[in-house]
Amino acid sequence: MPKKKVKKIRGSRTCGGGSHKKRRGAGHRGGRGNAGVHKHKYIKFVKLAKEGLYEFGKRGFTRPFSVRKDYLDEKAVKETLRALKDKGKLDDYTYKFLHSRPELNVGDLDEIIDKLVELGLAEKDDKYKVDLTVLGYSKLLGSGSVSKPIEVRVFEATEKAVSKIEAAGGSVLTE
Repeated sequence: MPKKKVKKIRGSRTCGGGSHKKRRGAGHRGGRGNAGVHKHKYIKFVKLAKEGLYEFGKRGFTRPFSVRKDYLDEKAVKETLRALKDKGKLDDYTYKFLHSRPELNVGDLDEIIDKLVELGLAEKDDKYKVDLTVLGYSKLLGSGSVSKPIEVRVFEATEKAVSKIEAAGGSVLTE
């Protein structure tokens, strides 16, 4: 039987849904959410899935946040910086600057290198020399610009970071 036009039944109490007592709960609509997509709502599921509007079930796997490498790296950096601050090797400004950056870019390093020399965490001869593993950083990224010759020791660095530091007259030593 075709569905009645809504305008015709607007004045009625239940708009054609039967007794108002029988319209309670999710049983009236065949279950909540995705219930029944492999049973009584199967045709709806197939049609919508074909159009790409519907997915059923889990897709893929997401590693728990507590074991992700980026989380563990960030945690190690913050612990190292905290230890350096507690020993008195980092002042408040430098600690806050580095603590807010889970990865270190060459532009950030260029900005803070003079302060690191002042605190004794880097050296200055004809070039600046800094060991980022002491600060807890394992990777150097290439965002920003470099104006000073810096010799950096780090576990790994991106190609962009290496090229920018070498263009400024520095070098990158990876372990």
